[in-house]
Amino acid sequence: MDKRTGKEVWSYDTRVDGGPRSFHGDPLLYKGTLFISTDHGCEGSYVYAFEQQTGKLRWKYRANGRSTGFARIGNAIIFGTREDEWVSVAMASGKLNWTFRDASPDPQCEIRTSPVTDGRSIFFVTHDDAILALNFSGHKIWSQRPSSPVTTSLFLYKDVLYCGTNDQHIYGVNPTDGSPLVKLETPAIPKGRFAWSRQTGQDAEYVFALDKDKKDGQGQGVLLAFADKFERVLWASPSEREWMSDQPHVWRDWIIAGNCKGDMVAYAAADGKLAWADHVKGCIRSLGHDDSTLYIGVQEGTVYAYQPPGH
Repeated sequence: MDKRTGKEVWSYDTRVDGGPRSFHGDPLLYKGTLFISTDHGCEGSYVYAFEQQTGKLRWKYRANGRSTGFARIGNAIIFGTREDEWVSVAMASGKLNWTFRDASPDPQCEIRTSPVTDGRSIFFVTHDDAILALNFSGHKIWSQRPSSPVTTSLFLYKDVLYCGTNDQHIYGVNPTDGSPLVKLETPAIPKGRFAWSRQTGQDAEYVFALDKDKKDGQGQGVLLAFADKFERVLWASPSEREWMSDQPHVWRDWIIAGNCKGDMVAYAAADGKLAWADHVKGCIRSLGHDDSTLYIGVQEGTVYAYQPPGH
């Protein structure tokens, strides 16, 4: 899609692979190649490699179930499936390097969170809430099972591996051996993916959370901000509904969130105060930006190019 006009540049019809299938997750763009995965319910999925400019298919790999996003290490991409099978394939050809399995298939058919890497090892969470570390060859280095189920993606930040858990904590471990380094209580259950930004020379981290104490039983969305390396909670901004965009989106001096009613809210990164709010049609699932424009993807398939009024 041309970001200036919204017109289609190229497309790929998944019906040739037994579709229709839905593209999902964050694509990985590397040296002119776009890597992206699809799903078809609980059935197998495909991982595709396309030429960025033309959409030419370079290769496709049939995965044993719905797949995660990607981690790149060397000349390989690593991803997982709902079968709790973790796969490494060559970026140039899609040829299988290795597979790793340490848990039985997930009967709930839920997509795993994406793996992360420090360039030497790969880290991921299994459906039975174990955190595992593998080396480049797919051999286990260590595993740890937190005292409470993991509710976020893993976040590798400044040489510490972080996650949020259902007991309202952020935990950090040493990525070398899994030993504990950080434990911070949070005012709500952390959810989804982390984000970070640098404001006035200070680094901060952000994550969505869910407060289940709301009286109507629906739960209340919360945006949490942390002092660098999760030293403490800086601020917490509540919302009537749970946030459904994939992670807090950092743009300019704002942290932006969206929900499934089409509400989009920007908070000041410094103090969490409301900066502006607007509405689009659809369930907001993803956000992107360039210098001047915010791009909003909704679950129903529409992409919006948006500029905040007065900013």
